[in-house]
Amino acid sequence: MKKVISLVVVFFAFVINAAAQDMKMSSDEAAKKDIAALVSKVTVAENLKKDLYTLMVMKHDALANPKLTAAEKENISKIFETKLMAGLTEEQRKELAKYPSIMKQLAN
Repeated sequence: MKKVISLVVVFFAFVINAAAQDMKMSSDEAAKKDIAALVSKVTVAENLKKDLYTLMVMKHDALANPKLTAAEKENISKIFETKLMAGLTEEQRKELAKYPSIMKQLAN
């Protein structure tokens, strides 16, 4: 009887874990969403779009670490925001600055 209960508990643990992972957006999906938001407001060349996509995947991977403190996450966000802005022209940065909600999405 104890073995049956143990098996049921282990089974439900796996089911709950799998469901939680399905609910989280992958880094790839989150990066695509970020880039879609960016290009909806700012004109970006195709090669830059690919580079920014790679940058966004790296950002989401870095922020996905559950061991990070809030201060570390904020620091990572600032670093990636700086890298993002460095890849854009002055005109693109000015255009993006008009949309603070998109800036927040891209930075976090």
